[in-house]
Amino acid sequence: MSFRDVVNQQQAKSFLKSSIAAGRVANGYLFHGPRGVGKSTMALAFAKSLNCEREDPDGCGSCTSCKKVARFVHPDVTLIFPTSGKKEDEEIAAVLTERSGDRFYVHAFPHSASIKIGTIQALRMDLASGVREGRWRIVILAYAEKMTPEASNCLLRMLEEPPARVTFVLTAPSRRVLLPTIVSRCQAVRFVALAAKEIEKILVEERDASPEEARVVAGLSGGSLSTALDLKEQDVVEYRKENLDRLKRINAGKPAEILNVAEGLAAARDREQVRRFVRLALLWFRDVLLVKYGAGADDVANRDMMNELTQQAGVVELAELRRRVNVLEDIISSMERHVDLSLLLSSSFLKLSGVVEDVGQPLDTVR
Repeated sequence: MSFRDVVNQQQAKSFLKSSIAAGRVANGYLFHGPRGVGKSTMALAFAKSLNCEREDPDGCGSCTSCKKVARFVHPDVTLIFPTSGKKEDEEIAAVLTERSGDRFYVHAFPHSASIKIGTIQALRMDLASGVREGRWRIVILAYAEKMTPEASNCLLRMLEEPPARVTFVLTAPSRRVLLPTIVSRCQAVRFVALAAKEIEKILVEERDASPEEARVVAGLSGGSLSTALDLKEQDVVEYRKENLDRLKRINAGKPAEILNVAEGLAAARDREQVRRFVRLALLWFRDVLLVKYGAGADDVANRDMMNELTQQAGVVELAELRRRVNVLEDIISSMERHVDLSLLLSSSFLKLSGVVEDVGQPLDTVR
C-alpha cells in the first residue's frame, strides 16, 4: 500500500508527496470522491511515507516502519472504520487481516454500521501519549460520513485543538456529508472516478477475468474499482439481464409497474444497489447513443447485445436519449443529498418513462 499501489489519482498523489517534501503536513485532510477509487489506500500510503525510516517519498516498503503499517501494527497509525457494534474487536481484527493480505480488498459493512462516540473518545485518550516511535501519528477515519453526530462533535474538538505531530485523514464520498465545521478544518483532496481501461486491466491481470467480462464489469462499475471487484464475484450477465428487465418495465410507461420497480429497489434500503442500477441504465443509453452515431461492437460496453442496441438506436430520438441520461444523472446527484429514496425513485422513474413531465426541479425531500 505505497503511493505506487494507488491506481491513477495523480493530482492527489502529487499534492501529498509535495506536502511531505516541503514539510507542510496539515493537521487534517479530507479525501473526498466516489467510493472505491483509492481513498483509503492513499491514506495508508501517506501514513507509510510520513514515517518511512528511509524517507522514501513512496514509502520504501522494506523498513520496519513500512512493514508495520502494511500489517496494521504500527503504534503511530490508527485506522478507524464503521462497525456494527456486535463483537467489535473481532470485526476489526477480521477486516485488518483481510486488508493486509489483499491490496484490492473490498470492505463491506452493514447499513447500520457507524463510527461511534466511544471510539472517538478512546482515540482522544490514546493520542494524549503523543508520537510513539515514528515522526508522525496518523489517524485514518475511513467512511467518515458514518460518524454519529456525537462522534462528529467529539472529533471536531480534536481538530480545533489538534495534538502536536498528529494528522487526521478523513475519507468520504463528498464534502457535503460531513459537518461544515469539520470540512473547514481539513485540506480537501479530490479523488476522481477511474477510467474503464484501468479497471479492465486490473480485472484481467489480478482477478483472472476474460477481456469480454472485464469490459462489461468495468463499464458497470461507474469508475469504482471496489464496485467492479464486487460485480466480478457475481454472474454479471444475469445481473445485467435482471436490471435491463427493470429498465424495460420502466420504459413501457405503465405507471403502476413503474412504481412497483421503484418500490422494489427502495425497499431493500441499499443505496449502492440503486446506484448500480442507475449506472447500468446510463451505460446502456450511452451505448445506444454511440450506436446512433455509428459506433461498432468494439466501441460499446454491451458488445454482445449489438442487435438490441441497434434496434433501440433506430427508434429513440437523440433528444430523448439525452433527456433520459439527464434524469438518471439527477438521481445520482440527488442521492448524495440523502433524499427519501422511495420518493426519489418513484418521481424519477416516472420522468424517465415520460409518463410525467420533467420540469427540471431538484428533489429536496430529506430522508
